[in-house]
Amino acid sequence: MTQKSKATAAKAQDKVMPTVTLSELCGEAADHVARARVALFDESGNADRALLHLDEAIFCLRRLLAHGRASGINGAGAKLRSA
Repeated sequence: MTQKSKATAAKAQDKVMPTVTLSELCGEAADHVARARVALFDESGNADRALLHLDEAIFCLRRLLAHGRASGINGAGAKLRSA
């Protein structure tokens, strides 16, 4: 892939998906997991709603993985550092 085509692909992706920070993605994933727990353990026990939230959390984590791969971070050797 040439440099020009990479730039074009990056611009196309920016139009499709707004740019968010990694901490925002982590926070969003954690929020969805928390909402899934609430949906499972509240009085109604809504499993369908919990699954929707877990799917959204997985989507966030996949975006994190894609960002890491695009940045050249190897998942096996990469270590996350806390702030």
